[in-house]
Amino acid sequence: MSQSNFSIFRSVKPEPDTTIELRMPKTTMRAPTYVPYVVDNLWEWKRPKSYSCRRFSVYASPQEYLATESGPEGGTVYKVEFKGKFKLCQVKGWSDSRKHPDCRSLKKVLTKRLGQDWIDSKISEKEELGRLWIPCLTKDEMNYLFGSNEKLRDIKDEIYNAITYWNDVALIKNGNGLADPEGELFFEAEDGYYLRS
Repeated sequence: MSQSNFSIFRSVKPEPDTTIELRMPKTTMRAPTYVPYVVDNLWEWKRPKSYSCRRFSVYASPQEYLATESGPEGGTVYKVEFKGKFKLCQVKGWSDSRKHPDCRSLKKVLTKRLGQDWIDSKISEKEELGRLWIPCLTKDEMNYLFGSNEKLRDIKDEIYNAITYWNDVALIKNGNGLADPEGELFFEAEDGYYLRS
């Protein structure tokens, strides 16, 4: 995929090799910092196969000032340059996924459907359904949870249909520009990427 139609930026703390190091894809999952684990699990459950996995992705911004805002204190903004193949997604309308309405609405609908009895129950009764809140569950693990428990089976379709995040995410295809001037970006760079001044 060509990167000629857009520029994207990341802010990192500068090191002597920052602009020469080829940064390779992540091999381990990253638990979300700001998106609730249960919401992240629901998003992963519904993620289209061709889209970047948020847990293995690198995050970027379409504007330098947004990279500064989301980067570390004392960070420097660099332009991302892909070495070869990459998968790039952009959240339309949201500069940060933690601001997406799903972060509130999914927790509300799930706890409402699980019911007050479950909320008020003892830990031994909460454990099975509480596994939805474990970090970094896979799509297969989510399917197992929703298939192995009667209460979750009964609400499976309703919860799945309540997930709207991926409706707001664009897969940036070959030769296309970005979908939003301020929307959060996340990517998996199969052949690595550089940060350039």
